[in-house]
Amino acid sequence: MENASYGLTICAERTAVFKLISSGDRQIEAVAVVTRDGGSPCGACRQVLNEFNPKMVVIAADEEGNIHGQYLLDELLPRAFGPANLN
Repeated sequence: MENASYGLTICAERTAVFKLISSGDRQIEAVAVVTRDGGSPCGACRQVLNEFNPKMVVIAADEEGNIHGQYLLDELLPRAFGPANLN
């Protein structure tokens, strides 16, 4: 079954997180996501971001710099499974 997810690709959000982690940092306070229409992170990106800060600010903007929304990650991924669930 086909869907809108690009399963064999990697989004900019995850690329940024993996670069941050490989550079030795672990703190993420906010992320800005810029798409053609001001969309928010996909589910896979939300899950990866959740590993580092469920309360991070997520800003959704379009290519022209218009902000379409500002959210806390836990609003976009309620009842998330994260590191605390592994204990």
